[in-house]
Amino acid sequence: MALATMPTEPTTRTIDLNREIAPVFQPLLTDEHRFLVLWGGAGSGKSWFAAQKVLLRCMQEAGHRILVTRKTKVDVQRSVWSLLNDWIDRWGLRQYWAQHKTQHDLTYLPNGSQILCSGLDDFERIKSIHGITSMWHEEPTELMPADLTQLNLRLRGKTPGYKQHVLSFNPISVRHWLKERFFDKTDPKAVTIHTTAQDNPFIDAEYREELAALTGNAATVYAKGEWGTLEGAVYEAFIDCDPWPENTGDLVYGLDFGFNNPMALVEVGIRDGNEVFPTELTYQRGMTTRDLIQQMDALGISKSAPIYADSAEPDRIKEIQDAGYNAHAAHKGPGSVKAGISFVQGLKVHTCQGNENLNAEVDSYVWRKDANDNPIDEPEDANNHLLDALRYALVSHLRRGRTTQKPQALDMSRFMR
Repeated sequence: MALATMPTEPTTRTIDLNREIAPVFQPLLTDEHRFLVLWGGAGSGKSWFAAQKVLLRCMQEAGHRILVTRKTKVDVQRSVWSLLNDWIDRWGLRQYWAQHKTQHDLTYLPNGSQILCSGLDDFERIKSIHGITSMWHEEPTELMPADLTQLNLRLRGKTPGYKQHVLSFNPISVRHWLKERFFDKTDPKAVTIHTTAQDNPFIDAEYREELAALTGNAATVYAKGEWGTLEGAVYEAFIDCDPWPENTGDLVYGLDFGFNNPMALVEVGIRDGNEVFPTELTYQRGMTTRDLIQQMDALGISKSAPIYADSAEPDRIKEIQDAGYNAHAAHKGPGSVKAGISFVQGLKVHTCQGNENLNAEVDSYVWRKDANDNPIDEPEDANNHLLDALRYALVSHLRRGRTTQKPQALDMSRFMR
């Protein structure tokens, strides 16, 4: 592979890519697919290469504004930000890169290209970034389908080169939505590259031995880089229901407030007190309560149907009530999360293909672990927004015995995608 030459001042510097980039990744430096999916085992160099490609594109193509994401700002600082700076230092280019350490941004001084690192928990900042030219998503297994959809919609307009999402991850669960999105069906705009530590000539022998010693699911995911089993799942997969029945029983709603986290509204049909048919209506970051009310108006949600919302937000509940909706504070109290989960686990919950984000939450919602890696009776507070909304509706409605509506047919036309 030829040397990469960066236009710098006052001199020109070259990087020997044959010495710096694993052979398996070298052809991908010029790959222009909209989605470049780097997946596989630990130590395969996926993140290394993603960082290298982002830096090289910025140095060789003026005018870039590349967004790099993780789930949280803390994750950004610990991973992608450190990795990008490691390569800048390794290549001896520190004097050509300006740092904004608070925002975790980098600017290549000779041509003005930028790398902007952000957690999705700072969604207001992401909304304010204009002119994004490409993106790198480290560990997108932390994301929901709606996150990738919204980020993809921000990759538009004239750019100095091709637009691309680079995704780098370990395949932690065969139930994960990324498997269906990029592997169970063909996307002509995507290319997937599978690698393991065996493809990384720079990995040390001791680490190879550690990977070889892994057993069970850890060996499947991290040594072989194959789709593994979700360990410690809070819920078993909901029951697929196709076609959706015309009569889903009483209709109630569950609401989990958000802004940086998604605003999550779910419609819940309850039949015979035990059979549950949820339909996700809203799953969107950056929404105000007023935005939600406007969306509820557009959806034609009945003003008499009970809406059970997170009781930690009484002012927002009052705002919905003032708009004429039958909103209530959800039943919560000490131990209510674990008790509510147990209650939902005892019900027969159906789902459909249209519940893209709800299904993804079910397939990634797990129990927390203690210092010894043993599960405890407390779920991870992540990827649970629609599930929390569903729990609010079911526990509050069924345990309090509220049945304010007669059974009615579900109008599926407004949920067609």
